[in-house]
Amino acid sequence: MNAHSISVNNTRLLLYRRMFIAERFLISFAMGVFALFPVYLLSVGRDEIFFGSISAAGMAAAILIVLISPTLTRQFSVRRLAPIGGLLYAAACVTILLNELSGVRATFPYFLSYMLQSGGWALHFTMGSICISALSSDADRPSSFMAYSAFSTLGLTCGPLLSSLLTRFAGLGTLDMFVLAMLAATAGSALSSWAAQRAANIREADIPNNTSLGRDLLNLLFSKPALFFVLVLLSASIYTCLINFQALFANNAGLPYEIFFGFWAIGVVGSRFAIGPHITRSAADRTLPLLLGGTVVSLLGFHYSPGHPVIYAMASLATGITYGLSYPLMQAEAVRVTAPQSRTLVQIVFSLCYFLGLYFFPFAAGLVSVQLGYDTLTLLIAGLALLQTAIALLGYRIIRRKRTPTVVGSKG
Repeated sequence: MNAHSISVNNTRLLLYRRMFIAERFLISFAMGVFALFPVYLLSVGRDEIFFGSISAAGMAAAILIVLISPTLTRQFSVRRLAPIGGLLYAAACVTILLNELSGVRATFPYFLSYMLQSGGWALHFTMGSICISALSSDADRPSSFMAYSAFSTLGLTCGPLLSSLLTRFAGLGTLDMFVLAMLAATAGSALSSWAAQRAANIREADIPNNTSLGRDLLNLLFSKPALFFVLVLLSASIYTCLINFQALFANNAGLPYEIFFGFWAIGVVGSRFAIGPHITRSAADRTLPLLLGGTVVSLLGFHYSPGHPVIYAMASLATGITYGLSYPLMQAEAVRVTAPQSRTLVQIVFSLCYFLGLYFFPFAAGLVSVQLGYDTLTLLIAGLALLQTAIALLGYRIIRRKRTPTVVGSKG
């Protein structure tokens, strides 16, 4: 391949990556709009207990989708599955709209819509990351994941903000926002479908039919990527605790929770755009433990923040920065230490660990907050970050001793 051909190929890969990044922004935007769903349910006479019930159904759907992703990938291929997540998201919005237009407002469609939304997000989250990884080299994969994550958070932030502005100043209703979310998810799905069908690299991400999934999964759990499975499980546990319990913590501490969400968003998005390109050029085995150590310090700030809004704001900003930079590095490193034939399976397990932490840790956090109080809860999540740091330091020491990449992909 001559220099011109290489240049053309790199340009195409960059275009495809940007299309998948645009898809992530649009579907994240739709997910941000879906944050209005509890408000809508309250407006039609449902309560928080009902929302908790459909949330549990959504959690089950998301976990199930990720669990069966290896089989789905082997049967249907990554390029066919890539746009399905967005279409499921659009279907969730259509289900809500049809239920409203029917005038019945039946219970089952609410459950179905949330299951479609959660399952769609889980499938998009997994397949989108696989596609971004396949379209990137080892050198530019960290920066690709950094950009992918940045636009994800940007979409999640823009969704509820734009919805609030449109409902307040343009006279639009909540149902109009679900129409907007449906259009955004459909547009994102169209972009990923177009790119996935044309990018030869994505075809290489498929799991061969003769792969023994059970044996390969077992091998992964005792190989180098396992380090990053544990790290992302802990990271997701910290993240979901911060997000889901923040309003309660702030009220208990006499602080406005808007401070957290504002400074957190600035930290996550700003760091990924401004600092991310520099971080991705550094040695991850030094940078990642350093970022995780910084997370310990920033989380301790929440413990000392009650009654001190400045400390609360700085802790929120610092945590946003350290989380915003560390998560994409974990993802890129999990792929880097894995042999090419096993990278799709690694991404699926990585997503599974993320969703397990995201959905299951709030139960433990809720028990701690009720039984022991929020002072103990803030120390608990700081302790999780400290454990993360220790595991990262120990794990990288082990990885340095194993110079060859993890090879998983048995035949049979």
